[in-house]
Amino acid sequence: MSDLLHTHELTAALAAAFGAAIEAALGRPLTLTPAHSAHAEPVAGWQTTITASGTLAGLLTAALDRAGAAAIATQMLNLDEEPEEPVVADMLRELWGRAAAATALEDRFEGLTLTSGTAVAGDVEPGTGGWLLQVGVTTLGTVTMTGQVSRGAAAFGTTSLGSDDLAPGGASGPGNLAALLDIDLPLIVRFARTEMSLRALTMLGPGSLVDMGRSPDDPEQLLVGSQVIAEGEVVVVAGNYGVRITSLVSPAERLRAMDL
Repeated sequence: MSDLLHTHELTAALAAAFGAAIEAALGRPLTLTPAHSAHAEPVAGWQTTITASGTLAGLLTAALDRAGAAAIATQMLNLDEEPEEPVVADMLRELWGRAAAATALEDRFEGLTLTSGTAVAGDVEPGTGGWLLQVGVTTLGTVTMTGQVSRGAAAFGTTSLGSDDLAPGGASGPGNLAALLDIDLPLIVRFARTEMSLRALTMLGPGSLVDMGRSPDDPEQLLVGSQVIAEGEVVVVAGNYGVRITSLVSPAERLRAMDL
């Protein structure tokens, strides 16, 4: 496969994963539509550098137009006004981080490592490929990609870890991790926690009030085991309670919380 095809396949996968991350955050179906002539001139937007190493190597610049970034942040965070730049930067860093992690875990990219950087505001140059992010008939924004990747050193004569192999220090290697990804883990939503003496506990009865020491505006916590992996707010989805994620630890920290 040529470098151009490698680049096209990887950028399309990253864009799809980015769209999936937004869809999960919004809780609504999102369509990713190719738009090869997304924009012919530079536009105001946000750019994130994604570094590829391993079986593919190179630098890609993922960009989202400024209006689209603001629209997504406004809906994700339920804001009443246009978000400030640090809020948008944090959101995009998290979304592209999720997209990079999800793409690197795909079977076709085994042995690939993707690292996303900080989102930076600036003029976005026309990309080699563009995708419209749409909810229904409404276009939220346009994603473009520039840069190129080629076959990396790991693609030449390097044996990847098998499903039974472990990386140094006991951490799971790529193959072992892939084998574990379908395991179900209990996810706990914690509203609040408090401490109570045994005497007070024995005096509880119907109608008793327990002060949780929690402000109504404080976020709920999501835990795997005893580790907090995210914070969010309670929402109703299709008649059921759900949690909209507002902040999330890194993929590596989530794996550590699962003892993988």
